[in-house]
Amino acid sequence: MSEVQGTVEFSVELHKFHNVDLFQRGYYQIRAGLKIPSRIPHRLFATIAGQTGDSSLCSACVHENNVYSRVFQILYRNEEIILNESMNFRVHLLLDGERVEDALNEADFQLKLDLHFTDSEQQLRDVPAVPMISSRTLCLHFHPRRGLHHHVPVMFDYFHLSVVSVTVHASLVALHQPLISFARPGKGSWLGKGNMEAGPDQSSMSLENLVFGAGYCKPTSSEGSFYVPSENCMQHAYKWHKDLCLLLLKAQRGLHTYYTLIMNEIPDLPQLKLGKPVGSNVQVLAEFTGWSSGICV
Repeated sequence: MSEVQGTVEFSVELHKFHNVDLFQRGYYQIRAGLKIPSRIPHRLFATIAGQTGDSSLCSACVHENNVYSRVFQILYRNEEIILNESMNFRVHLLLDGERVEDALNEADFQLKLDLHFTDSEQQLRDVPAVPMISSRTLCLHFHPRRGLHHHVPVMFDYFHLSVVSVTVHASLVALHQPLISFARPGKGSWLGKGNMEAGPDQSSMSLENLVFGAGYCKPTSSEGSFYVPSENCMQHAYKWHKDLCLLLLKAQRGLHTYYTLIMNEIPDLPQLKLGKPVGSNVQVLAEFTGWSSGICV
């Protein structure tokens, strides 16, 4: 098969941490990480929204594509800490070019939230070594057209009774030919399990066959630049390109619709003027240059 590179962005916000009945006073931290099935070749990049300077105990930081919240101290029962930590996870995926939307629907994205604790100020000098005491994993039911918009309180286990309120947004933002290298499951892996191998992979179907269909015949060198694909091949290319464009347009429309809903429900929020969403019934481009330059919203 030949593959398409898709990009999905996740915005995660940690709002408040509430100590219901933690047994120990001390220093706590929440770490967030996005999990993608190893069977899907992918690249993940985590960033902190608005962060420009060096990190410290008083600010969030990124370590090995996991986001660490600032360290906070808990002293009393029912104590509430305002975190307001915003982070972004950008995921580049290699998708089956013949079933892009289905592949995105089947992707099992998960958000892992870990609670770390220490009662030693000296141990805070090495924050990554602070031990984890509880963990929760959220299954993210991402839909490529509607995206994902959810707010949920996440409660840790009974022995570390506390809650963090989390908001998650996600949207499909790009589809184009693969532009970066991906790690792939090793040849000895079974059902996607095993070591990952880096480097290019020779696809059994060329990009031309994916775009123009199985009936496409690669031109010989003697035909040069005068070769013209058959009408059936051109119609296949137009339809395939149109399907990708419509998927991105519907993703953009879904994001615009949700934003409009929130602005109507909470009029006190800062109002931003957005352009009208692009109509879904667009004409397919006569030229195919949009594919080679990337299709993004």
